[in-house]
Amino acid sequence: LESSFLASSSLPDLNYGLSDEEFHDWLMEEVDDCPGRKTYSSVYEDSVKAIVQWRKRYRGNPLLWKRIFKKERVVKELIESAPIIESVKRFVESNNRESDEKITVIDLCSGKGYLSMFLSEILPEEKVERFVLVDKAWAIASNKTLELKPHHMNWDHIYGLNPRTDESYFLTWPILLYTSKQDLKQSCNQRQMKKHLFEKTAGPIILLAVHLCGTLSIKAVDMFNNNNNVKLFALKPCCLPQMVYARRGDVFRIGNHEFDAKEVCSNGSFNKKSWDGPPRWHLQPKFDLWAENLFMGIDVANSEEPITTGRRATIASDDGSKAKEEIIIQVDGGFQNTYIFAERQPVTRELWDI
Repeated sequence: LESSFLASSSLPDLNYGLSDEEFHDWLMEEVDDCPGRKTYSSVYEDSVKAIVQWRKRYRGNPLLWKRIFKKERVVKELIESAPIIESVKRFVESNNRESDEKITVIDLCSGKGYLSMFLSEILPEEKVERFVLVDKAWAIASNKTLELKPHHMNWDHIYGLNPRTDESYFLTWPILLYTSKQDLKQSCNQRQMKKHLFEKTAGPIILLAVHLCGTLSIKAVDMFNNNNNVKLFALKPCCLPQMVYARRGDVFRIGNHEFDAKEVCSNGSFNKKSWDGPPRWHLQPKFDLWAENLFMGIDVANSEEPITTGRRATIASDDGSKAKEEIIIQVDGGFQNTYIFAERQPVTRELWDI
């Protein structure tokens, strides 16, 4: 995300030199000009309150707080996640199932887990059982894992000990966060997830896939298609598949939909924060086609024509609804503004009457 709103004023003393109220007010000012701030005003307000709760949780552990709260990174995560947080809130708050089964949220390619960290503080805990943060960079969550290796992502913000109480942060989250080491590109990992996660989850599942690069977006759609207990799916695709698939003459298949890799593949990638490849604006037509193919690969609502309202295309049928919407959160040359949502019947009226 390349934009002037991320250029910060001087950062306050993060070692709690400010009161929580002062920190809250400062952060609200920092996000005031963010894309989507007015559209998703309640999400921004709830999320800033969530960050204050993180700050309270890690009080007394300034090194951990400084690692978790890098303002530009956290604000970027909030900007990209706001439309999905809004949809998940609508779904969960409107979920009045007679069953006592709570919702499980699976967060694919979670990174440190900022999206789930926001939602844990925001969603009603009586309706949500847990979050499962899936990423290949985690260590295996086991009693046998005594220490993290250099290549592992640090999980002290989830499983670490509070130096003030010597108790784990794990139980301090309103809705518990679990990590799961999975490489989604490996078919064996997907089979293991189906067997040990999807099939063993009693209640409905929300599947979240934000900022998935390349063919990982296909894997996410496959997970929705192949697991009927995934009730709600939200995808924000990221970069395009690499040219290796086009050179091999691959055909991508998602559900009952297929398309030539050469139509959507491109050279180029980010090296840290620098783009290495053709001018990014050249890639927008391919990205739009990529998003359209991902949308069509979702195996619900395939029997009807889309209804387009503004930047949102929606298809509804007897088995569910899906929508593809352009929500402008990237500026200054960014074009990856497509969000894809799907829900199996019975659909949530509050989610689709937007």
